[in-house]
Amino acid sequence: MKLELRKLLHTLNALNELSLEINSTHDFDEVIRASLHTCLGTLAIPKGAIARFSENPRQLKIVAAKGISGAVGQKIELGRDEAEKIAGRAKPIKLQAERNGLSHFVRRNTETFKKLRAHLIVPMTVHGDLQGAIYLAEKISGDDFSKDDLEVIHTIAQHIGLAFYNHRLIVSLKRKAEENRRLYREMKLVYHDIVKAFGSAIDLKDAYTKGHSDRVARYSEAIAKEMGVTGEELEHISVAGYLHDIGKITVDRSIINNPRPLTDREYKELNKHPAAGYEILANIRQPWQEIAYMTKCHHERIDGTGYPQGLSGEQIPLGSRIVTFADSFDAMMTDRPYRARLPLDKALNDLERNTNSQFDAKVVTAFCRILLKEITGATRERVFMPMIGLKFDRQAILEKLHDMASKLDALQANSATPS
Repeated sequence: MKLELRKLLHTLNALNELSLEINSTHDFDEVIRASLHTCLGTLAIPKGAIARFSENPRQLKIVAAKGISGAVGQKIELGRDEAEKIAGRAKPIKLQAERNGLSHFVRRNTETFKKLRAHLIVPMTVHGDLQGAIYLAEKISGDDFSKDDLEVIHTIAQHIGLAFYNHRLIVSLKRKAEENRRLYREMKLVYHDIVKAFGSAIDLKDAYTKGHSDRVARYSEAIAKEMGVTGEELEHISVAGYLHDIGKITVDRSIINNPRPLTDREYKELNKHPAAGYEILANIRQPWQEIAYMTKCHHERIDGTGYPQGLSGEQIPLGSRIVTFADSFDAMMTDRPYRARLPLDKALNDLERNTNSQFDAKVVTAFCRILLKEITGATRERVFMPMIGLKFDRQAILEKLHDMASKLDALQANSATPS
């Protein structure tokens, strides 16, 4: 009785160790090898192997073995009926006594089973599907497997079969996740190409602003990053930069390319483009509604005197405030039919003069920080410098940027102090 109790406790302990091993985060192949050793050690079996079932090609492939040289990698081909019959077996298959529908399978693979020293084949099934099989040699004692032994073997096979099933599921999910990520990356590339194409189409209508949309997008993205914007919001701001002038496709080309000052009627027509752009983009599903509203507000001003809604301060979306600045800065840095580009010092004076009336002070501060880093070489990125060029008094511009940043920081600190 004591012997039987000790044997039972040993078996339960082995099953517990097996369960812990299977549910561990170790390398899966190592888990299967350890599971085989646990199975063999529990029943005092010197040799054995574990095979994984694959549907295509339909076979059992040895993935772990003990005491059998050269076993790993060997394959046993299965017919469809044979795989189904093995999966349907609730108990281990005794090869020497096999008569029920698998005799041809046993005879066909006799030589392989001899090499594997196989005495039993234990099917591993989950939800009726074959996951693999355990090949077991005879016990060291030479005794036949008892009813209890077969129950233990069956339980162990279920545990290992579940490990195979879960591993297949995880691998499949990882493949699907990677495929979804690949498709998403490809979709994003197409999406960005379409956005850039829209931006280029807009610029083509204006003979004087080639590349304007692309530059505004890059300026907007750089400023947003400097302000700590990340993720989808950053992407939306970049796209709004590309598409901020999309409403101009509804404006007559003669007005856009007019080399003389516009009449009141022409101004009114041109100033319809933010609302027109919103109408175009708002018909597209998320996330375009948010982008559409950013483009609609890119001519609003901090002091509330902009258009089309007369919004002020933080009523204006952050993305719009950033695009407004980027749009204006690029206009200053490019030749227009009615004026030449501004020198950098005059552009900075203009930006400073219009801060807190047209431009958000936080946006201007972020721009100053970026330009300081680009001029001093503190960053390798060159966002603004390619358009600015090198024809400016470096020391004077650095002093001006430091002065602007300091004043704006102080201004924002004072406005944040409660009265």
